Order: sequence, then structure tokens, then C-alpha cells
Amino acid sequence: MTDPTTADGAALPADTTDANGPAWTDDALLVVEAAVLAVPGVADLYRARPTIGSAVAAVRRLGSAEAGPRIVADGSVLRLVIGTDGAAPAPGVARAVHDAVLAEAAASGRTPTRIDVRVARVG
Repeated sequence: MTDPTTADGAALPADTTDANGPAWTDDALLVVEAAVLAVPGVADLYRARPTIGSAVAAVRRLGSAEAGPRIVADGSVLRLVIGTDGAAPAPGVARAVHDAVLAEAAASGRTPTRIDVRVARVG
């Protein structure tokens, strides 16, 4: 995969274009976050490790009062890190989170090519 560029050759952040639907905006990611936090068994959502493209977007937000979404979008790849409450097996909760993210993406006209759900804490 190549990084998207503008007409003058300047690189765009990875989350500004997506061949699989509209670009992931902060507002769209916040809607997905709400869906993730509504999944039974999810106790918390942690900030995913940023990649180069999402790190650039995070640096741009440093001067603002907004914390920004905890889900990282790199093009059509979503990365998120959850904590579970321990009441249900973590793999099942992660699968339910994946399904919730996929449903929310489809509802907004987006098709992620990959959804990485990592469990950082159980119980």
C-alpha cells in the first residue's frame, strides 16, 4: 500500500483517505467508540498505539482542548484496545466488539479492511 499524496506530491495523513468509503473523521470514530463501550463485557477503551499517520493527526490536536478518539484509523484499518470486566470470556467480548465496529462502519458507509481488537486488561 502506498501513502496517499496531494497533487503537489505532499503526503497526506493516512486517515484522510479511504478507498473503502468515506474517510474516518474524529466524529465518526467517536460514534464507533460509543458502540464499543456499549458492548456487554467492555469495561474500558484505551488509546491504541498510534502509527505514523495517526500520530501526525494526534500532534495536530495537541493545541486543542479535544482529547480525540481512542480508536486509531489508518486508512481503512481500525485499531482499538479494550479492557473487559471479566464476567465473560475476553475472546468472546473481543469478537462482539469487532462485530459492533463492523456494524457501525457499515451504517456510516465505511468498509474497514481490518479491525484489530486487542485486550489490554481482563477483569
